[in-house]
Amino acid sequence: MPSSIGHGLAGIAAGWAIARPAARPRALLIQTAGLAVLGMAADLDLLVGRHSMETHSIGAAAIVASVAALWRWPLAEGRWRIWLAAFAAWATHPLLDSLAPDNLPPIGVMAFWPVSSDYFNTGLNLFAAISRRAWLVGFFKKNGLAVVREILILAPMVWLVWLTRRRHAGVADFVAGEPDF
Repeated sequence: MPSSIGHGLAGIAAGWAIARPAARPRALLIQTAGLAVLGMAADLDLLVGRHSMETHSIGAAAIVASVAALWRWPLAEGRWRIWLAAFAAWATHPLLDSLAPDNLPPIGVMAFWPVSSDYFNTGLNLFAAISRRAWLVGFFKKNGLAVVREILILAPMVWLVWLTRRRHAGVADFVAGEPDF
């Protein structure tokens, strides 16, 4: 399973692709932090012993997105765009986890809950597994290399979304016209 850094970067990239990066620095900071937290938040299930279960699903993404839109979280302008950005940011988490090795049963994530409680894993090991066992020899080296790999894969995606947005935005949109949410 990828690290929080990888999950945060994926949440930012997916959310920005829908919500567009905010123009004003304060709004951009709040939006970016919110999308990163949404990308990481599915792992809060570790606190209750249900890792890779319901929170790692499109159902959880829809629930969180609905709350975000209802309460108008400062992710985008308009409830429908807030919903889509929040959903996309959260949904990156089960996607990334399904693209990493998993050797602890049940294998995979409950990606399609509540429609199905079956576990899903692509079998593609694009990302390296992150260990939570700090007492093992090589813990820091293994996890450090895994995080570097995630950054090398995901940071260019964040940058590409940023550049695409900037390239297609008018000067007024980027300087003064974009609201602060």
